[in-house]
Amino acid sequence: MKTYSRVVSIFLLLMITACTGSEDPERPETPEDVDIRPDVVFAQADDSPLHIYVESQGIVEPIRDVIIRPRISGFITETLLEDGSRVSEGDILISFDDQEWEYELHQAENEYQTALSEYTIEKQQREANGQSSSETDRMLRISTGLAEAELAVERANLNLSYTTISAPFSGELSIPDRISVGSYIPSGSELGRLLDDTTVLIRFDVLESEINRLAEGMQVDLVTPSGIVKTGRIRSLSPVIDSESKTGQVITEVENRDRALRPGMTVEGRIRVETYEGKARVPRSAILERDGGRTLLFKLNGEMVEWVYVEPEYSRSDWAIVNNEDVAPGDTIAIDRHFALSHLQQVRARMAGQIVLEEGQE
Repeated sequence: MKTYSRVVSIFLLLMITACTGSEDPERPETPEDVDIRPDVVFAQADDSPLHIYVESQGIVEPIRDVIIRPRISGFITETLLEDGSRVSEGDILISFDDQEWEYELHQAENEYQTALSEYTIEKQQREANGQSSSETDRMLRISTGLAEAELAVERANLNLSYTTISAPFSGELSIPDRISVGSYIPSGSELGRLLDDTTVLIRFDVLESEINRLAEGMQVDLVTPSGIVKTGRIRSLSPVIDSESKTGQVITEVENRDRALRPGMTVEGRIRVETYEGKARVPRSAILERDGGRTLLFKLNGEMVEWVYVEPEYSRSDWAIVNNEDVAPGDTIAIDRHFALSHLQQVRARMAGQIVLEEGQE
């Protein structure tokens, strides 16, 4: 009985195998009428000129800048020194207690009067004896101490004038540390700076190969880190090239009454040195080089592209000028995914920046 069951099982297994392995399932074939076109990016040619610039970065400097540094020591009795404050020319920025310097002046004046009296008496005696001369008078001023006393008075007056520091011009104060009335300030201390930034200077380092293309008075276009655009003029060109960096300095002057340019700020600058014009301007990426060194571009005509051999009049990294009867402003030119195209090939065209959705996407 067991033998019979085993035979039946083997028979059924053979039948199942025969049924499942008879034929492979049908595979779908690609229809011959499917239209496969490459997706190519295009842009339009225009008739704008092509400008060539010298570009560099520079640091903003105020047109006038002085360090506030007292020439005497003393206690502060009055101060306008506050970071960010604006002052006018002639304003007293800081005052010292002047009692010591007033005393010094009075002492010098007393010594001067004593020396003057002695000088006057001695001079009258010499004139009576017929010993008057310019050389004798000079020696008399020295021997009586009058000359030294005069210098002492001048020095005391000068020191007294140092007890106040006035603004030499209108501007803004940059004061790193707060200074209070009653503080003792040693002579020579750097208290801060007074800046006149209504006009600013910007120093650009320019390559030695480019500096001879520049001249005084040329317009300089500037862009701040926040994107503010301003215009200046070349004020001067350095007569010396740095032997290590191989650059020369270009100093630009910029009106800055809105104070958009702040001292110490780094700005981008560019100076137009040449302009090229032609029939059409096309993106530089449109121009391809084929075997033999010939250059061409692909122009959209309906749903297909045709190649046009061109020789750019001038090109830079982003644009090129072409003078060709088959390329005109307004033509749609391939700029990407066009390296393997052929003449009169049909394509799926999209403009640069256009978002293309696949079928089924919304």
